[in-house]
Amino acid sequence: MGYPSQDLIRSVQAKRTQERMSQRALAVRSGLTQAHISQIETGRLEPGLSSFIQMVRALDLEIVLVPKKLLPAVEAVLRSNTNDFSLEEGPSNLFAKAERIVSGQRKRHGSSAALDRIAEYLRFLKQVHLSKADLTVVNDVVDTLRGYRAEPIPNSVLETSAGVLQGLRNRIAHPVETPRPAYALDDEDDDA
Repeated sequence: MGYPSQDLIRSVQAKRTQERMSQRALAVRSGLTQAHISQIETGRLEPGLSSFIQMVRALDLEIVLVPKKLLPAVEAVLRSNTNDFSLEEGPSNLFAKAERIVSGQRKRHGSSAALDRIAEYLRFLKQVHLSKADLTVVNDVVDTLRGYRAEPIPNSVLETSAGVLQGLRNRIAHPVETPRPAYALDDEDDDA
């Protein structure tokens, strides 16, 4: 294994360890075998690009090519961003993460009515302008779902998450207007 790929593999292994995810759980999420992941992490096997991408995406990471002259700026931004998700990043990363979670759950454990509702509400919310508070609500739901990794998300958690997203969608789709009086007496009204 060459030096640059060793650094990449160590970074992926560190992320897996940080997430408290076993090689077996990563195998389930990525579609690779646990033995394959073990060989990659121990340096006995140089990963192919598609295998490496599967591992990385299963850890909610993404591989990005950056022009060499912009690398210092990108590294500075990465060092300054201590959170996994920042609302300033914009909603696209948040919704991409949410879609990967829903898709992974469907692929590994099948679909359910609550999971389908979550996907429907996310599709709607992705297309509207959300306030910072609204994005925080979506982020909290995504963090809750993300906590289950390879195991099936309990139906009670799915139902609660769907309910939260439905409430947000309903509030945005059907704003409550303040009631107006049927009539008003103004001081300037001479007809009264």
